[in-house]
Amino acid sequence: DGPNQGGAVTISAGSGTSTGGGVISLASGASDDGSSGTASLQTADAAGSSAGSSSGDLNLATGSASTANSGDVSIASGASTSASGGDIALAVGSGDLLGGSLTLDAGTSASASGGDASLVAGDSQSTDGGSTTISAGDGPNQGG
Repeated sequence: DGPNQGGAVTISAGSGTSTGGGVISLASGASDDGSSGTASLQTADAAGSSAGSSSGDLNLATGSASTANSGDVSIASGASTSASGGDIALAVGSGDLLGGSLTLDAGTSASASGGDASLVAGDSQSTDGGSTTISAGDGPNQGG
């Protein structure tokens, strides 16, 4: 802790010259008979009362590439053989001034097809398939 700003923590894998850079893996602990551990990555709350005291940003991005494909970002929940698969929730924050925005944007291309965007509900082998719902927000003057 510091009087003005807290200390920084940097985790960095080594560089490579011809076959690739190092790998960083973060994983929670396993359990033989119970639930595995939880892995959390978050920024702290902003406790300041002065204007401009925002909580920190959380950035998840891969690097760029000049002669090959850039890296992929994968977010996946686990499967289950005897119960429900894990959920994935993407939620933006509420605000007194403005609510946060959610943008899903497929990539553009200068020389080939642009990226595809798909939203697909799950299939079922024994009952109804999942549903897909997209709704605009309500407002006192006009809906979105």
